[in-house]
Formats: sequence, structure tokens, C-alpha cells
Amino acid sequence: MKRRSDEEISAPLYAFDAEVRSQYGCFAGVDEAGRGPLCGPVCVAACILDPENPVYGINDSKKLTEKKREALFDEICEKALAYRIVFVGPEVIDRENILNATMGGMQQAVEELDIVPNLVLVDGNRTPAGLQIPAQPVVKGDATSASIGAASVLAKVSRDRYMLELDKQYPQYQLAKHKGYPTKLHYELNRAETGRRGEAAAARWYQKQGAQLLAHNYHTRMGELDLVLREPDGTIVICEVKTRSQGMLQRPAAAVDPAKQHRLICAAQGYLQQTGQSEEPVRFDVAEVVPLDSGRWMVHIIKGAFLCET
Repeated sequence: MKRRSDEEISAPLYAFDAEVRSQYGCFAGVDEAGRGPLCGPVCVAACILDPENPVYGINDSKKLTEKKREALFDEICEKALAYRIVFVGPEVIDRENILNATMGGMQQAVEELDIVPNLVLVDGNRTPAGLQIPAQPVVKGDATSASIGAASVLAKVSRDRYMLELDKQYPQYQLAKHKGYPTKLHYELNRAETGRRGEAAAARWYQKQGAQLLAHNYHTRMGELDLVLREPDGTIVICEVKTRSQGMLQRPAAAVDPAKQHRLICAAQGYLQQTGQSEEPVRFDVAEVVPLDSGRWMVHIIKGAFLCET
């Protein structure tokens, strides 16, 4: 089967735009990227294409390869009559919700265009309520209109570039791979990071009580020990840390069932033998750690949560 050229791919989208232009004259296409991710901003773009200087290959950005999007981005920026890219940060999203934040970003992008269009076409099923310019929604507009498709590419590439820079600041989340979208990897890394912070909060709690941290994430053949500490009276504390979110119905300590207790005891025995502390008194604790909205952590220690097997 013959592969279609970029011009053939874009022809129906430009034909749609020509029909719109014949009725309204100059118009802008608007689209966004980033409404689905768990982190990062939503990016909105508005674009007015030049019908005399077309950009071939434009399509729904999700159907294009990253390499193709990057090439189209530069060409769109060079050939478009006007375009504007707006980032809406997480603080606005959290305050206004993702829909309202996106609509606000779309309105801002249109209002900041160097050319005032007679009409705005918005990808989706709604338009910003505050726009002073006539606007129409176009369902699957990024695959229907070249102008909306161009805005889709501008928004997608801009957000991806932003997330790549964010990845350099927070490499532990591997944002370069998933761009903040809710992949299995993202959930796993997020849980792991939350767990690490919870363990650090529990360790600080013990240290404020005068305990000495002996080991953190100590690996043995039987499993891992989250925290190993020595209290001022010489007692060795083996602490299993369970971090949970607010509103979780089951208490984290419930996850430390008899099977888990047995593994912890065996791992602790291995640690004590390897470090020459087998004769020391030992206590097994469970730390329940909850992140608060203030950014701090609530730590509840269950001392002597279970006993060592004899």
C-alpha cells in the first residue's frame, strides 16, 4: 500500500479550514496538552495559519511521532501568521479544577495573539465562556482542522519540552519517559518516593527521641528492613514503615500481617547476626505515616507491634 505524503495527509484539514475561512475570514485554532497527567502544567496553544504558506503533515499530534512533531513545531512557528503558547501551572489547576484552568488558558492564549481573529475553533465540545470573540467547538478538531492540529502540535511539543526540563530537576520520577501521564511506571515511582519520604519522617521522629539510626533499607536474604535504630537504653528497634494517604480506610499497620511479621523477624535475625548484635534486646515497631496538606508528616509509632518468635 502506497504511503500517503504529508500534503495528502493535511489536504482534508486544509480543505476544512478553507471552508471556514470563506465564511468568517481570519480564524484561530485552539487546543491543549496535559489535561490527563498526574503532574505538570496544562499547555494551551492558539494558532492562525497562513493559507498561502501551508505546513504539510499537520494532524492530531497524538498520531505523530515525536520526531515529526518536533519538525512541525519549528515549521509552524516559522510560517504561522500568529500563535501563542500558554502554560497553566498546578497551583491554578488545584484551585480552579482542570477544566476551568484549561478554559482560562485558552482564553488567555487567544487574547494574546498578535492578530485578532474573527472566529475561534476549539478542539473538544465546549469553548471558554469568557471569550469576547465568537467561538465554536469542534469534536476531534485536531484531526479535522489544520489550524487546530497546528495548535495541538504547539501545545504537545511545548509541554513535552517542559517535562524534559523538569526531569532534570527530579530524575527519580523519570518524567522524560511518561511526561507525567498516569502510566504504571509513574504510579510505581510515585509510591516509591512517597515511601522514602515516609521512612525519612519516621527516622526523624525516632532521632528526636534520642535514638540512633543504624540502618535504612537494610537488605537481607529474607527481605528488607526499613529502619533499624538503637534507643538510648540500648534496645534495637526494627521499624516497619507504612505510609498512607489521608482518607484511607484501612490502617497501614493492618498490612503487617503474620506472614509479613515472620519475614521481618527472619530479616532482623539475619541483620543482628551479621552485625554481631544477636544478644541485644530487640523491639519490633510499626510506624504509620500520613502526609499532610501542609507538606508536613503525621507519624504514629506502634511500639512493640508484634513479638519476636521464640
